[in-house]
Amino acid sequence: MAHIAEWTVTEASGRQHRVRVERVSLLGVRVFLDRRRLEQFDQTPESDRYVTSLAGHVLTVNTPRVSNDQPTLHVDGKPVLGTETTLAAPLAGAPDATGATVSSRDLLRFQLLQRRNTGGAWFYWIGGASILNSVLNAAGTQWGLAIGLGVTYLIDGLAEGFSNTVRTPIYAFIIDIAIAGGFLLIGRAARRGNLAWYRVGIVLYSLDGLLFVLVQNIPGIAVHAIALYGLISGWRAARALKQFEAPAPALIG
Repeated sequence: MAHIAEWTVTEASGRQHRVRVERVSLLGVRVFLDRRRLEQFDQTPESDRYVTSLAGHVLTVNTPRVSNDQPTLHVDGKPVLGTETTLAAPLAGAPDATGATVSSRDLLRFQLLQRRNTGGAWFYWIGGASILNSVLNAAGTQWGLAIGLGVTYLIDGLAEGFSNTVRTPIYAFIIDIAIAGGFLLIGRAARRGNLAWYRVGIVLYSLDGLLFVLVQNIPGIAVHAIALYGLISGWRAARALKQFEAPAPALIG
């Protein structure tokens, strides 16, 4: 990891924060606020932008695509000269800072979008882990990933019992893949903001978690609970984003 740039940002209360830009081999540029990595906000042909809020101010880091140029930090749209800056105390009820290239409204939408997509990505982990578990089970392996669906284990066990075989029958494996693939499709819909499918996926995964409760599988229960927390947080962000983007009702009169 190569250090590229760093700034010290001090709040009006005296609390200090570090904004760092690092270059990681094979992964490219990473931007951090203290220990938290910032997601890319958008990009232009010349640079990438990373945006966050801090103490009522909008911080924007521009990382140029030309390696010889240095990253820059802007606070409310104003460039920071040097490596240190102090944030003024925000005024109560004040609107977005004048001249800010990214408004607080834009930042809020971006943060909700990130939370929605992060929550929806859990469906990909669930579907992918379920497919891997089915492959491992068919190969005779006794272990799997706890985040995967318990219903695929149930299907495999029933199919092996009916078929009187120690290996998963092909029809059971196909059913497993179809169910796991359904969760991948739900994840795609969830990350596109489809609240109905997001909710359906949460309900289905909650029911699947009951299988681990019935067999008292503690790791499965714990991982399902963590995944459900992520899914519900993402769904709430998706709902808030829908309300945020809804057009204001027209006034009659």
